[in-house]
Amino acid sequence: MLHQLPLERLVAYERVDSTNSEALRLLRQGQACPFLVLASQQTDGRGRRGRRWESPPGAGLYYTLALEVDRNMQNIAALSLVTALSVCSALEKLGVKKLELKWPNDLLGDARKLSGILLERLSVGSRLFVLIGVGVNLNLPESIKCDLGQPVTDVKALLGIDLEVDRVAAAITIKLLANIKRFGENGFSDFVADWNSRDAYLGKQVRVQVNESVSQGEIQGVTALGELRLRTESGEQVISTGEIMPSVRLIASDEAMK
Repeated sequence: MLHQLPLERLVAYERVDSTNSEALRLLRQGQACPFLVLASQQTDGRGRRGRRWESPPGAGLYYTLALEVDRNMQNIAALSLVTALSVCSALEKLGVKKLELKWPNDLLGDARKLSGILLERLSVGSRLFVLIGVGVNLNLPESIKCDLGQPVTDVKALLGIDLEVDRVAAAITIKLLANIKRFGENGFSDFVADWNSRDAYLGKQVRVQVNESVSQGEIQGVTALGELRLRTESGEQVISTGEIMPSVRLIASDEAMK
């Protein structure tokens, strides 16, 4: 199924430092887009804000789709949210349930982290390329789940069976290509209702950290630009996506009352 996708090239490795890093090297070598990089293991998998993404052999989807986009594309930062929605929809089509989204681009399964996304951009002259890195936990060893320091899950735990990596990669790619085309034509406004219906924290009290600044309030969903709407004591605050993505933390109900 992967080989039937409308890609210029599909590159699969047993082991690579990072699929995003390899895609970047291929772009600089002149590889035509769109192309897809997959790996069975990453030795230096990267998440947002420089965090490590654990990538043991055969335990997850380690994936980067490289695309050339219109340099004048509006609100390109919202592609991060579009990607999260695309991964969510693709996994649901494969039968995975109990999926929700955490702004700006985390995918949760049964309230535990299932997938992470890292978007990077490369400018070459007048051309603009986007690397869409996706990590999905498929069947993580229990020892790694315990060592990660946050609640995590995998597809095997949610679905009860293993899914083939190629099948997951194909489903995500099909959905991504369709949604990115839609985003380019209509912007993020087309995705607002879908995002809000899947938002794990909609209507809940959270703290949002952007660099050294912390805001507290109730999540009201996202705007037509993919920004987070937060109702605070002083009124609504809009927090934008950008180069440095904020982190969101849920507040316990008794703490929120203080």
